[in-house]
Amino acid sequence: MNDSGIISQYGFLYQRKAFMLYAMRHAGAKQLFIFEGRDDVEIGSDDKIYAIQDSNGCCIQVKSGHVSEECFSRIICNWLLLDDTKTTNFELALENDLSFDCSQEERVASIYEFILSGEKKKKTAIARKTYEKYKDQLDEGTCSVKEQVISLLNRLKKSVMSMEEYDQELAVIFNEHYCSDITDYEVAKSKRLERFLSYINLRIDDAIKNKKPYTLLYKDFVQLVLQVKEEINDKKYTVDIKSIKNKSKEPARKIVEERVAREVKQLFLIDSREDFVIEGIVHELMYKDFRSVFEQRKTMELSNLEQTAKENYESAKFSLSDIDFTPKNVFIKTVDKQIESELLPPGPIYRKGCYIYLTGEGIQEDVQITWGEENDTE
Repeated sequence: MNDSGIISQYGFLYQRKAFMLYAMRHAGAKQLFIFEGRDDVEIGSDDKIYAIQDSNGCCIQVKSGHVSEECFSRIICNWLLLDDTKTTNFELALENDLSFDCSQEERVASIYEFILSGEKKKKTAIARKTYEKYKDQLDEGTCSVKEQVISLLNRLKKSVMSMEEYDQELAVIFNEHYCSDITDYEVAKSKRLERFLSYINLRIDDAIKNKKPYTLLYKDFVQLVLQVKEEINDKKYTVDIKSIKNKSKEPARKIVEERVAREVKQLFLIDSREDFVIEGIVHELMYKDFRSVFEQRKTMELSNLEQTAKENYESAKFSLSDIDFTPKNVFIKTVDKQIESELLPPGPIYRKGCYIYLTGEGIQEDVQITWGEENDTE
């Protein structure tokens, strides 16, 4: 991916974080939140359900990077094009503060000149669209357009937050309001938030695929909160295997491409196909995700689980003859053995992930697993 593509993806991620934070800040029974609607983020009343005709809304433009004076003019014109009279509040959510004073008199003049320049621009340009909307007023030389710009600037609220600050505030709000039931496992709070945000991201992705804006109603917000509370708590860590597998594929691919991790080298001894190794690392990452929730409070249980896995490995080696003793056969025999533990989720994925995890470089020698002697896997 080129630099422009990376910057674009970063900006999109920044917009999503802003959307999620605004949803958490303003969550209420008469609110809806729209991502990529008429503006980057919208907050308004759910008129269709609650039939509130006169409630105020907020239109939020989210911008990562630095905002130039021309970009600022485009933002203002974007708002001038809105027809919804109920949208009376405007907010500019920025990663970096403006390098100019947006309330100065020359700012109004600069925006006015930007609108006038639209006469000679292509029809799809925002300056042209704004010019066409206000053309009669501009031709008459009235000050009404400037007055509208001044009025909008006077109502404009600005906030400046980095990506890290979005993450921090998301955690603070979510933990305070939606994690008070978690008292034993602190990591479970971050896992619950991560799960909540992943569900919203999936819904945004689906909306984008269908070329539609994503709308989050309050009832859907509450339903998602209740869902993640049921899935992740002090007594349970329910995993959406499909979601976590999809999420783990890209980091697993990068780990395999680096050819550094001991787990990767060991897996290549079993099968030289990169897809096989990536799948193995995906399973390991899923096991690590499970392990991170319990490692502080369930140390003994995890230790016993991994000790059992090591004993299964030793048993698998012992069952093989000298002729059959290959990395592939040791692996197959080992991962086929059940790990007796009430803590480990059922199924082969986490069992396999545990065995692969124990081939890691930092694993204690008494439980470390080795499929075979490492060769050059480059």
